[in-house]
Amino acid sequence: MYESSKLAFLGMYGFILSISILKAVLFYIVILLVTKIDLSKPFNNFVSKQIYKISYYTFSIGLLSFIARQLAKDLQHNGFDIDKLNHFWADSQAFILMAAVIYVIAIIFSKGVEYQEEIEETA
Repeated sequence: MYESSKLAFLGMYGFILSISILKAVLFYIVILLVTKIDLSKPFNNFVSKQIYKISYYTFSIGLLSFIARQLAKDLQHNGFDIDKLNHFWADSQAFILMAAVIYVIAIIFSKGVEYQEEIEETA
């Protein structure tokens, strides 16, 4: 691919690199959340913000993977061999769906934080 079109190669390489970096950051945020969560008081601002971040990064990965997959299909129609690249964005729809579920969980947690703060103020 590099010899055929340097622009196409750099574009696909950029997508692969971006998706990989976003996945690494996502897993770092998940590990940070798991290590710092206080199970005796799980509804707090830190947990709520981290879950929102997880949903945003998950959606970004899914969206970027979907765009890369569509561009790869276009490149394949133009005669490029991209079979080895498909596994990098095969799960784009799963990431988008997972982002939606995590976003709903983040909303529930933010409501839980509000209710817990209300209870602490009245107690």
